[in-house]
Amino acid sequence: MISLWRKVISNSPSLWNQNFIAISFILLFFLTNSVITAKKITKTTDEVVHLEYGLNLLSGDSKRSIDGTMPISMWNALPRFMAQYLPDNNLKYFLDTFLAARLMTVFFSCGIAFIVFHFSRALYGFLPALASLILYIFDPNILAHSQLVTTDTYVTGFLLLAIFSLWRYALSRNWKNALLLGVSLGLAQTAKYTAISYPFLAILSLLFYDLIRLWKKETKNWARIIPSYLWEYFKLSALILAISILILNIAYSFQDTFIPFGKYSFNSGLFLGIQKETPVLNTAPVPIPYAHLQGLDWTMRHLQTGVWHGNHYLLGNTRKPDGFLGYYIVAFLLKEPLVTQAFILLAFGTYFMDKERRESAQEIFLLIPIVFYFIYFNSFYNVQIGIRHYLIIFPLLFVFVGSFFSKIHKFSLKHKLALVFSFIYLVISLFSYFPYYIPYFNELVWERKNAYLYLADSNLDWGQGEGALQQYLEENPQAKYEPSKVDFGLIVISPNALVGVTEDPQKYAWLRENFEPVDTVAYEYLVYDISRSSFEEQCERTKFCK
Repeated sequence: MISLWRKVISNSPSLWNQNFIAISFILLFFLTNSVITAKKITKTTDEVVHLEYGLNLLSGDSKRSIDGTMPISMWNALPRFMAQYLPDNNLKYFLDTFLAARLMTVFFSCGIAFIVFHFSRALYGFLPALASLILYIFDPNILAHSQLVTTDTYVTGFLLLAIFSLWRYALSRNWKNALLLGVSLGLAQTAKYTAISYPFLAILSLLFYDLIRLWKKETKNWARIIPSYLWEYFKLSALILAISILILNIAYSFQDTFIPFGKYSFNSGLFLGIQKETPVLNTAPVPIPYAHLQGLDWTMRHLQTGVWHGNHYLLGNTRKPDGFLGYYIVAFLLKEPLVTQAFILLAFGTYFMDKERRESAQEIFLLIPIVFYFIYFNSFYNVQIGIRHYLIIFPLLFVFVGSFFSKIHKFSLKHKLALVFSFIYLVISLFSYFPYYIPYFNELVWERKNAYLYLADSNLDWGQGEGALQQYLEENPQAKYEPSKVDFGLIVISPNALVGVTEDPQKYAWLRENFEPVDTVAYEYLVYDISRSSFEEQCERTKFCK
């Protein structure tokens, strides 16, 4: 292990100790903060379902009851699965806790942090890599979802590993790098259906990289060279496909695979259309487990109909089933720290001004997926329930930001001090929400009780503060939680109910349109303190209570 660290951190023995200590300290801080937070927050809405499905898969049952569950949840379920075979002792008790399941995500996220550092260091050097790592470690959205039994962190990590592997393969075309690429992409398919697009992006990125290199050489042998490159892309695509199919079958214990396509029961328009329009395929056995294809079918149907996702909400408006153009742009602007956003803009600015970097084409492996997912999520993706779906581009941006710090030796003392204070401000902004990072909003939303005016759903309210809510209601027995009729006094309500994500938008229109919250519980639940006089005055003026 030590030798691995020595190789990764520094080639200089004199620098190894200090570099090792710096990285270890940052990762230890991230681990400690995540564990403490994981102990404090309540189970979010989806976690129990993911854990149950993971346990079912480990027990040999791949049948699905909901579309959002994925095989990667077996990783979270592993401690509880092992606990049932242990004698009664402290270890058995701990492994059976929900905290143990959450810690599996925390450990995985530490692995992502390591890849962010290693990737950035390979591209830009040690100090830029350290900056990339800090941006990852102190990102509230990363922290919020690095401690949950959900799939968002896993697909983020596997896609980052795939992109890193693709970059290595582009520089060194060997089977080792190709195999790592295929495995990481296969594992990504077990985490979230969002990953289904990246195998195509990988080949496209490699194609662009090779075309740029060939163009620089100004070769006159295009007709002779291109076929060999196309053959390489075909072999790589075949390898990725084969490994992905193998990993999927392993994840589902080879249950219900090689079933003829015509025997599948579908709900989405796409798959039903294929069955109807291409009957020749109905007799062909499908080498993908039924549970996986069924989940994909359900996902596509829900994208079309909005079933199970509730109403979409943005800036005071609700829609269903269609979403809002640019939803994730708004979410990113409001929920990503301002310091990080500034560094991202500076990184892109310096990139477009540097002709040498653009011609090297190495960063194209970061930029193509960033641009693709930016366009896809903001223009075509109708599951607009939280920035967690957008997390897959975050580590890519953090790695890319390292480029801005690659010229730090040219910065003046004043600029270096500004960078230091920027990172300090980032840390302060993050910890001002401790331990509730899910409802984090940056300083563009200064009044935290007004965050519901901009975004809701899992951006703000995912049930993570239920423990704090119960404590508040016990300490304030006069409080009324989500009253069924118009009323006054101390009222507490979830933002999702208030704005109409989980309820009819008109149900609490009387409260939303006539009064303002005075406080929050866990930065999530809204507290109203309405006196009888103000209630009657507003009722007389607007007639909301009639």
